[in-house]
Amino acid sequence: MRVCFVAENAWSAIAEDGRFPFGGMETQAWAFAQCLQALRVCDVSFAVSTPFRFRSQQRSGIEVLNRSAWIEHVRRDVARRCVISRNWPPVKIRKWHRSLVWKLPLLAATRPFRSSAAEQRSVADFYSHLPADVVIAYGVSSLTTAIVEAARSAGKRTIVSCASNDDLRTEYRTNPDYVNAYGDRADVLYRGLTQADRILVQTSHQQQLARANLDLDACVVPNPIDERWIEWASQSETLLQGLFGKHSELQQPFVLWTGRTDRFHKRPAIALQIARQLPQVQFVMVLDVTDPAIHEELKARKPENVLMLSPLCYPMFVALMSRAVAFLSTGSKHYEGFPNVFLQAGLLGVPVVSAECDFGILSETGIGRAFNDSVSDLVQHLDKFMKRPVEPNHRTNASDTAQRVRERYGAHTIAARLWQALQE
Repeated sequence: MRVCFVAENAWSAIAEDGRFPFGGMETQAWAFAQCLQALRVCDVSFAVSTPFRFRSQQRSGIEVLNRSAWIEHVRRDVARRCVISRNWPPVKIRKWHRSLVWKLPLLAATRPFRSSAAEQRSVADFYSHLPADVVIAYGVSSLTTAIVEAARSAGKRTIVSCASNDDLRTEYRTNPDYVNAYGDRADVLYRGLTQADRILVQTSHQQQLARANLDLDACVVPNPIDERWIEWASQSETLLQGLFGKHSELQQPFVLWTGRTDRFHKRPAIALQIARQLPQVQFVMVLDVTDPAIHEELKARKPENVLMLSPLCYPMFVALMSRAVAFLSTGSKHYEGFPNVFLQAGLLGVPVVSAECDFGILSETGIGRAFNDSVSDLVQHLDKFMKRPVEPNHRTNASDTAQRVRERYGAHTIAARLWQALQE
């Protein structure tokens, strides 16, 4: 069997170069590809899309196939930084970057020769010709639907792996005109889900959502851990040397947070609210700036005990997490799926303090606690936690927690579950 995983924005997670932002979905997809490759039961490849001109590269014994789409990536970058309008002015810059000096004129000059239909043909041609029998696309989006349709047209089996609870909204089945937070129409998303040969979800809760909201059967395959996290943690002094020189705050105990600049999913404003009530605690926020306006608001409201960092390459972020006293999650349970950072924290012995999300991950492994979106309860708990004396057996407790995480989410265990789902 030839299996190809698809997560178009995963290149930086694979190459570990930090040139482009990526999230838990991309991390998850690459981890699954690696653990299935380790079983040596099938041929594994991985498809991405980058602005670089390469057809394929070998990474960790996996062939990474590239849908080179330079002009698409230029357009997407401009869309993140500007508001395009039919009225005057036609372009309103939200976040200046010197690359706009050439990107805006380029897009204006090439506009008559570009069309959404051309992009759709590019996607259809690439995924219909993938050298694979089974295509596993990550996340529910209009792109995923296009990938599923292209692969099916070429006789390939298709799987959609859901990346969050939001991928399973009831509106996708009941309200065709509904548009989600990312601008995708419900009828397009539902078509992709129903045309796939199999749906994968991360938790039993998502399995229930798939049945109740969309009348779909789904197979539960949780995220796997990556043993490289331990290796990167052991190299934290070297990996973080440059950051330590720039930010003395990292030399003292800190609480770590990471996520996008949004109001509905990662909810960084709640992290600032918590930090404001704990002025004696240092907070470090690794921010992926997807909305420059929200970023400016956050910077304006940032208390003195918060250090904001730009996205880091994957090894550096894991190394930074290993130095944290605790990991703070403010993700919404309506949009989160299976936060990969929970597994990273559990394996590295970093307690998780979660505003809302648990999904059985925290409570069943002892990684941390969730607080049902009660900021006051979370603040009280974190205050006591930061003031506690270090227990003599804390290293043993952390080791026991890490072992439970390995037993439940070890790469071999999860790969076997995925392989069983593929054979079925």
